[in-house]
Amino acid sequence: MYTYNEIMAQGQKLEKTKDIVQSIAFNKSAVDVVLFTGCGTSFYLAIAAARYYQAVTGEFAIAVPASELFLHTETYILKNKKYLIIGISRSGTTSEIIMSLEHLNDAENIRTMAVTCNGDTPMAKLTDELIALNDISEKSVVMTQSFSNMLYALQLYAAKISGRTDMMKQLEKIPTLVHSALGNGKQLTQVTEDVSKKRFIFLGSGAYNGLAKEATLKLKEMTQTECESYSNLEFRHGPISIVDKETVVILFTQNETKEYDHALVKDIQKLGGFVVVIGIASEELEADLILKLSEEVDDLNRLVEAIPYFQLLAYQNAIFKGCDPDKPRNLTQVVNLS
Repeated sequence: MYTYNEIMAQGQKLEKTKDIVQSIAFNKSAVDVVLFTGCGTSFYLAIAAARYYQAVTGEFAIAVPASELFLHTETYILKNKKYLIIGISRSGTTSEIIMSLEHLNDAENIRTMAVTCNGDTPMAKLTDELIALNDISEKSVVMTQSFSNMLYALQLYAAKISGRTDMMKQLEKIPTLVHSALGNGKQLTQVTEDVSKKRFIFLGSGAYNGLAKEATLKLKEMTQTECESYSNLEFRHGPISIVDKETVVILFTQNETKEYDHALVKDIQKLGGFVVVIGIASEELEADLILKLSEEVDDLNRLVEAIPYFQLLAYQNAIFKGCDPDKPRNLTQVVNLS
């Protein structure tokens, strides 16, 4: 299984990514807005990366789907502001990324960076700077180690250009922590091999909202399971109405949210839902399944450590259902507009 092997090799690949980013000299010229963009998984990555970047650097950052930049340019790009646009694409050939970069190529108030797993592509040639993770060469259709490594690269980038040695020291521990997390996947069989669990909800706030969206996509891609994602407290505003005994809620918790998450877990359980909690504050939440992350790093820097759990959840559920995670229905590795 390509997908399984690529999930399980992430610790080693992250070590290489760390070396690559630390070796690059980046342009530190000031801009007004840092805009992260991508499609599908890469857009969900952009959401997490933008929120991480803003928290670490103190600079304004947003995430936008790549297609929006050429379909609705004036909605996002102001002529009196300076932008750094960071395009994210595993292949470096995604149609919407290429189209958006070409569309903005002549703008004097924009400089660009590509983050990709293929440095010899049209996307890379269109940008002013490049983070190329060429050792990430996935054979699977679904993105796994490419997601974790490109997110990790952007975290390292934020810490490096802002001079945040405190954050960099924590990030340097991530490859080892991910390797440990990859050994804890058997706990997930409580939900992945239970035929009564038919509906999955992923909840995450702040930077973890991007992870919640990506976790939903992974499960949909590999298993075609009914699943959704929300910001933690937004779940009460209507969506909680679908919770029953067939529902699993996977909650990414943080120190900032643990007080509110405690009550949310109780509310979901009262309705019959099975709650899985991923995070450092999980011991206090009395969830049905607790996947505890490391205390060695803070919540923002634990993002990549959390990724193996939802990837393994999707993979295990696919195998249990008899699906082939290497060949998801209706999907190809690269999406090109015709």
